[in-house]
Amino acid sequence: MLAPGLPFYPGALQARSRTALVVGSADPPYRIFAPSGATGLYYDLLNEAASRLAWPLRYEETPSARALRMMELGEADLMVGPFRSPERERFMIYTQAPLPPVAIAFYTRPFAPVIKVPADLLGLRIAVHRGKRYGPEFDGDARLSRHALNNYRTAFEMVVRGRLDVVVIPELQGDLLQQELQLELVKQPLRMAAQQAHVVLSRRSPWQNRQGDLERAFRAMREDGSWQAILQRYR
Repeated sequence: MLAPGLPFYPGALQARSRTALVVGSADPPYRIFAPSGATGLYYDLLNEAASRLAWPLRYEETPSARALRMMELGEADLMVGPFRSPERERFMIYTQAPLPPVAIAFYTRPFAPVIKVPADLLGLRIAVHRGKRYGPEFDGDARLSRHALNNYRTAFEMVVRGRLDVVVIPELQGDLLQQELQLELVKQPLRMAAQQAHVVLSRRSPWQNRQGDLERAFRAMREDGSWQAILQRYR
């Protein structure tokens, strides 16, 4: 039986017959995998929406590139946080469930040349997270020397050791990691325009038929203040 008040549509029973698998990398404070369960800004928002919809969720910590592949193959149902790109839209539905925009920052060793404008990145060895995107201006610039790593912790450490010159990372995440590691790094003046993060559904998942319900739950959270209350926990 469908829950009271939920519309019937083809695929609804198929979706409700299985737990929705949410995949993604651990990127505090956005996505956190803890013994008590998945938390962090993004997952707290999704958990609140899923609770209102009585959606059963299961979380799996997965490297970003592998998580995207699972979404493409239909082995996973949801991700929370990916930026939009044309190649990803081929296999993922970008919902209108609101997430806070993400500012992108750059970290270097002390006394490194100041990075104020994108042109200052030319000639630098830039650490990026494998499988992630940072916005079309940065991602599409063929002049930049990018070095893909599996996690930001390694990226920070390689910059400290002088093996790379600069890390590009979401600012909130970079500030938290810098505080945790206590490394001798400085945040540069350059910021890229805030990117819009998304809740996405695999085009091969039966849960894609519940897109409208998910978007309505997020809108209700914005209207009743619970969205803002969750956001405040991580500011």
